[in-house]
Amino acid sequence: MYDKNAAKELRGFKEEIQEQFESYIEVLAEEGKLEFPEARKVAKNLFEIRVIHEGAYRGFYAYVMKDSIALLHFFQKKTKRTSLKNIRLAQQRARQYD
Repeated sequence: MYDKNAAKELRGFKEEIQEQFESYIEVLAEEGKLEFPEARKVAKNLFEIRVIHEGAYRGFYAYVMKDSIALLHFFQKKTKRTSLKNIRLAQQRARQYD
């Protein structure tokens, strides 16, 4: 399930980037997980999808309500490290689904 703000963020990317995210999301939905380098754990119950295409892009997701996955936040990465602001925003959105 997409957080409404995350869906809007994803639609703001170029079509090629959206398609890459969507292909990873399909794998995530089918298999229940993604492996490195496509994804990695960021914090307790918070994971990121990693897309490299004309820059670096990230999408945060969390496992919620036992067996559901919530897509929480998408953004273009502008620095080497993921900012705490983006992590906290995803964590805040995840709390809505607990």
